[in-house]
Amino acid sequence: MDKQITPSLNNQKKSLYYGYIVLVACFFIMTFASGVQYCFGVFFKPMLNEFGWTRASTSGPFSVSLILGGLFSIFAGRLADKFGPRIVVTFGGIVLGAGVLLMSQINNLWQLYLTFGVLVAVGSSAMYVPLVAMLSRWFPKRRGLMVGIGVSGIGFGIGVVPTIASQFIVSFDWRTSLLILGSASLVLIVLMAQFLKAEPKTSPVNNDSAKSADNTIYTKGLSFKEAAKTGPFWIIFIAWLLYGFFYQIGTVHTVPYATDLGMSALAATSILMIIGIVGIFARMCLGFTGDKFSHRKILIISFIFLALAFIGVSVSGTVRMLYVFAVLYGAFSGVGILLAPILAEYFGFKSLGAITGVMMFSNNIGGAISPTLAGYIFDTTGTYRLAFIISGAVAVAAAIFMWLLKPALKNNKL
Repeated sequence: MDKQITPSLNNQKKSLYYGYIVLVACFFIMTFASGVQYCFGVFFKPMLNEFGWTRASTSGPFSVSLILGGLFSIFAGRLADKFGPRIVVTFGGIVLGAGVLLMSQINNLWQLYLTFGVLVAVGSSAMYVPLVAMLSRWFPKRRGLMVGIGVSGIGFGIGVVPTIASQFIVSFDWRTSLLILGSASLVLIVLMAQFLKAEPKTSPVNNDSAKSADNTIYTKGLSFKEAAKTGPFWIIFIAWLLYGFFYQIGTVHTVPYATDLGMSALAATSILMIIGIVGIFARMCLGFTGDKFSHRKILIISFIFLALAFIGVSVSGTVRMLYVFAVLYGAFSGVGILLAPILAEYFGFKSLGAITGVMMFSNNIGGAISPTLAGYIFDTTGTYRLAFIISGAVAVAAAIFMWLLKPALKNNKL
């Protein structure tokens, strides 16, 4: 009897899949990393009021941060493939936290470029790409759903961190708020990074594991050079560039636009809270539906809805429509979680980190152009209407490119 019970008990002890611990760590890392980035809009007007800069020049550091963050994400993906995500994310957490702490001491525009534009860029670049590539390896059977859950920390960060930072600004000042934000993000990201592991050492006996007993699945697929020679690589590259363009306009200028409509600074952060909370559930749903149906088709539908959201807010110009925009933007702007599953379908796992890094670079190029452009449009016209119309048109173009992408062959999916 004892011999029969012992194996059963051992199986129960082994039932907890370590991938779920990795998943929780990813969620909280993305919460603080994204929360720091999306707080930029909250600090936008306080810095304008103190230093008297234009909206275009104040948007500049955010654009530089995206360009450098995208560039460094390529190296982060390669480094994570080689050394593992724990080392890379730990380094990123230290640099990100230091950048925010130093940002609290700025007195000149060039200092904002250095702290947010460079240090925050380097730190944040070490987060997204290594984490989504890692989750894709831990959960090959439910890739879209699990990446969606992990990356839904972005939505939680958008919904919670800017609101807390805004409250600190009201209670103290924007510099003190940055000191608290930088300290918390540094400690918590570094702590959570210690739970990360690159991939399962063995093939676990559950539905999230590969069926084979070895890990050859993680070495299958195209090399980076081979992938870069294919048509799908460049179609996804362009679509992700366009996605970054309209996505970052919503990120940087939503709070300033809300205050332009007469909302208080604290009330304006409720827009970000809606975007974030809706985004938490939306990212999970997008990943789940992508696994069940088609990641490519979900992207096309999402881009169309985002186009309608931007066009609607540009035509209406009311607070009520801004709340509608927040719901749609939160529900569909998180389609970035589908990138790793799509890339795995078309190119495999062999160089997934490096390929994902290049796609994120293209996304950041588009995102670097749009906030400064939107700021310039406002400075010259006194309204964001044209910027929102352009964003809607770009979203339609992104949908067209994904429609041109041929479905991945079933026997090529890994």
